[in-house]
Order: sequence, then C-alpha cells, then structure tokens
Amino acid sequence: MNQFKIRFSLRYKLLLMLITLPLISLGLYLMMATDLFQADKVAYVYDSSATVSRGLSTQMRMETENAYAAMRTVVENFDFASNDFNAVAKDLFAKNKRMYAVLLFRRNDGGEYIRVGQLAKEESTAQNFTANVDLLTRLRDSAVKNTVFVGENIEAPGAISASFRLGNREELNHMVVMGLYQAKDLLDTFSARGMYSSFVVTRSGQIAIGAMDVVGTDLDVLRTVLKANSKEGTAETRLSDGQAYLISYSDVELGDLTVISKVDKKKALKAVEVLVIKSLLFFAALLASTLLISVFASNAMTSTLRELLDATSKIASGDFNVKIKARSKDEVGGLAENFNWMAGEVSRLMNATAEKARMESELSTVRTVQETLFPPASSQFGPIRIRGHFEPASECGGDWWNYSRSGNKIFLWIGDATGHGAPAALITSAARSAAAVIESLPDVTPGKALSILNRAIHQTSKGQIMMTFFIACIDLDANTFSYASASHDPPYLLRKNPAAEKLSKKDLVPLNEVNGPRLGDQKDFQYPETTIAFEPGDLLFLYTDGILDVEDPKGKKWGERAFLKCLIDSANNGADVEVKLEAIRAQIETYRSGSSLIDDVTMVMCEYEKRAA
Repeated sequence: MNQFKIRFSLRYKLLLMLITLPLISLGLYLMMATDLFQADKVAYVYDSSATVSRGLSTQMRMETENAYAAMRTVVENFDFASNDFNAVAKDLFAKNKRMYAVLLFRRNDGGEYIRVGQLAKEESTAQNFTANVDLLTRLRDSAVKNTVFVGENIEAPGAISASFRLGNREELNHMVVMGLYQAKDLLDTFSARGMYSSFVVTRSGQIAIGAMDVVGTDLDVLRTVLKANSKEGTAETRLSDGQAYLISYSDVELGDLTVISKVDKKKALKAVEVLVIKSLLFFAALLASTLLISVFASNAMTSTLRELLDATSKIASGDFNVKIKARSKDEVGGLAENFNWMAGEVSRLMNATAEKARMESELSTVRTVQETLFPPASSQFGPIRIRGHFEPASECGGDWWNYSRSGNKIFLWIGDATGHGAPAALITSAARSAAAVIESLPDVTPGKALSILNRAIHQTSKGQIMMTFFIACIDLDANTFSYASASHDPPYLLRKNPAAEKLSKKDLVPLNEVNGPRLGDQKDFQYPETTIAFEPGDLLFLYTDGILDVEDPKGKKWGERAFLKCLIDSANNGADVEVKLEAIRAQIETYRSGSSLIDDVTMVMCEYEKRAA
C-alpha cells in the first residue's frame, strides 16, 4: 500500500484561510463602510422623522374623530322643541368619562351665534371652560372657518378643546359644537421629550397642541415650510436658536391642522460619529479574536470529526442517547447537530405519539360533552314540528341550537360563536347554561332572553369571544311569532302562497326587522323584539353562516344564491320537515364532495302543521 505523504497539513491550511479571509474582507469593508453608513444614517433620520410626524398625524386624526363622534352622538339628541338636550343625550354624556363639556351654538338670522344648549360635568375645569368666552369665541371662529379645530386646553391638563361646524358656513342657521374632551394619551405623546419634538399648528401659524418652546419667529419659518401645500414632506431649516433642524410635517386631514416634528440635525447625526468609532474598535477586537480563534478552530474541527466516528459506532449498537458537542457553526457543527437530532428524534416521536393520543382523547371527551348541550334532533309540540342538524368544522364547534316549551309558547334558540374549536365550544356551553336558567323565568320574551344571555356571555368571555344569536317565540294561542336578533344571519319565513302551487323566491320573508350587537360586545344592551303572524302551513328556517361558506373541492363557495334555491326546492317538497331538512343536508354533502368544512354548519326547520298532531 502506497504511503501518502502530507506536504501541507489540512490543519495549517485551515489556519491560513481563517486568518487571511477575515483580514482581506474586513480591510475592504472598512474602506467602504464609513461612507455608506453615514449616508444610510442620514437617510434613516429623514425617514424616521417623516414616520413620526405621519404616525402622530394619524393618532391626532383618530383622537379627533373619536371626540367628534362622541360629541355628535350627544348633539344628535338635542331637542330643538324644548331647546334642551333630551334624556338620551344626558345619559350618553354622563356615561362618557372622557367628555367634560359639550356646548351647541346656532347662528341666528342676524349672524350672531347663540348658545342654545350645554352639558358640563361638575369639575371646575368643565365649568371654567363653559365660562371662558374668549376661548369659546376662538374655537367657534376656527370651526366656522375650517370645519374642525382641536387645541390643547392649558387650564385642564390632559384635555383638548374641540370644535366642529355642522352645516355649510354660508347657511344662516348653521351650528357649531364645542367641547372639552379628555385626551391624555394624545397630549402625553406630544409632550414626550426625546430626539423628536412634535406639535400641531394650523397652516395660518396658530399653535394648537404642544410647541411650548417655539417662538413667533420660528412660526414664521415653519409657515414658509408649509406653504408647499403638500399633505406631507420634510425640509431642513434653521430656527431662531441658530441650529439646523430637520422638519417633517403631515396633514391631519381635518380642518387645516398639521403635525410638525423637528429634530436637531447635529444631535441626530452625532450617533453616526459614535457608531463609526465603535465599529472601528469592534473590528480591531474582531481581528485580534480571529487570530486566537483560528489557532484552535482547526483542532476543534478535527476533534468533532473524531467524536462523530466514535458516536456512529454507538448508534450502530443501538445506543441512541449519545450526544456530541457542536463546537462550530459550519458544516461540521451542522453535522454534529443533525446527528444529535437524529439520535433524539426516535425518543421524541415516541413521546409525541403518546401526547397526541392523549389530546385526541381529551378532544373526543369535549365533543361528547358538547353533544349533550343539543336537544334531540326532532321534536313535536302540538302542531309545531321541529328538526335540527349540527355538524362541526373541527373536533368541537361554536354553533348551538335549542328549543323549549313554556305553556303554549315554544322557544327556538340558535347562535354562532366566533371561530370554532374548543374555545368556541366553551362559550356555547356557557350559553346553554344561561339558557337553562332563562327558560325557567316567568314571562320571558326573546328580547329579555337575549339581554340576559348577552350579559352572561360578556362576563364569561370578557369580550374576547362573541356570539351572533337569534331567539324566537311561537305563541300557539295568538298564532304569532316574536323574535329578537344579535347580529345573526336573518332566518327565513316561508308562507304558503294560496295563489300559486309552489313557493318562489319572492315568498321568502327574511326576519331582519330588529337587530342588535353580537352577544358579549356590549354588556348592558337591551335587545328590541318584534312580533308577526305565524299560522298553520307556515315554515321557518334558521341557520348559521357556515352553510354559505361550504366549499367544493376547488374552493368555490356554495353561496347565497344556491342556498336559497335549495331552500325553496325543499319547501316545495310535500314531505315533513325531516325529509325537507335531509334534502338540504344531502345537497350540501353533494356540493362538498368530501372537502372539509371551513365553519360549523347548523340549520333548524320548524313547521306549523295545518292539522295538530
């Protein structure tokens, strides 16, 4: 066997490479990095300054719109007949902790602005605001000229003075709304001291918020910058203190308000000098470290290869607990990591298999428990025949339906929690528990039931998960049908048309006369209800939106048009509700052709038979 003679050891080759390449690379980098880094920093300062002003402009606009919406809601309930705010307005004002005062002025035929109404909290700041004639005059004139004006209220820390014009200012009887509104977060943002100093001005040069350190001559300079009439931009200018500043501005898009951010250019670019010095020191240390590390790197690499050789022998003998220390982040280190991964993967997969079996068992238990929340699929209460169907999109779902009888009144319940899976299933469980209590209450109506159920869902989910819901009550004595809805897809009432043999799309009556927010959204909402006739021969269909979202194997949704056609065809079937509902379910299964549901599917059909059972 020929003996191979090593002329130049691999260890020394690696050592030479590890030293030479960093020296060449870092040398080239240091020649280019300084200029590139400084140019990049300058661009970054310009970009970040513009981002600050744009973000503050958005925050200013949102806060102003919130104040406007709150004040407008109160003003919309002003009773011009009694020349006073009605009870609804006063209640809204009292409940809104951020509103301190709201005043309504109206321009008369003589061109004067008359205060026609006001609401003010008992705080001294609110009382001082309503009595400050000069401030109110400035707010009014600004609103008349620019539609909207917002300014910081110095006498009320954390509050802004806001004014809005209602109507065209050319109209004789237009109105102006003024108010004192709490906006501490907004004002804190403008008062925060950092690299950027931000404030709000009008394009005419009036300070609205912040800018306590801006003098009159500075305002003249800033007005010159704003004369470009663009919505946002940046500029470099020199102010009265002799320093150069980078100015960025962004239009609030309300009235003539503009957010301005200024940053001392010298201070902003000071970081460039510091970072360059630190980089030079870092590179010097890196070169010294590279020299030391290179000496040991070649030895570390060969030692890892030797350990791998020994470890493969142990693996061959069935010992999978072997571990190799990865000493580098190169291919050899990657080989060591992959070797450790392969050795531990067998054990991990065994544990994962056991854990998966445990989770599947728990989900199966959850689904079994959830199935107990639903009533029997079919039931008969006198002439009322009910048939329901529920199919979850995952192991457990977020839909729930139910029926109950109290005397000669029959209640129908259907709801859809946000999403599906275990969290939604827990909310349906809470809804079922609350419904069990509601069913035992005397003289309960759909609206009252929804209000109680809403409070229970709100306390259970803390607003994180909500439900759409629909509750109906069939009164067999009065032949009426009462219902209330919490943003649920409106069910359909199908009345038999004596003039036609079969029903058509025009015979579908969507039950959407009353509606309210989803359960859990507003804690104390009182849901309205309405009553319509419900007579023998009528058919009622309740469902959740998962039906409309059913997809075929290509991902195309079933949609409302196909759903309504299927519903009409089913209603024209002379069979009982079980056969009709089964026809709809079969049509859905045919369309799906085995594709997975993307949302839970629930539907309930209720028929008022012409002849009592």
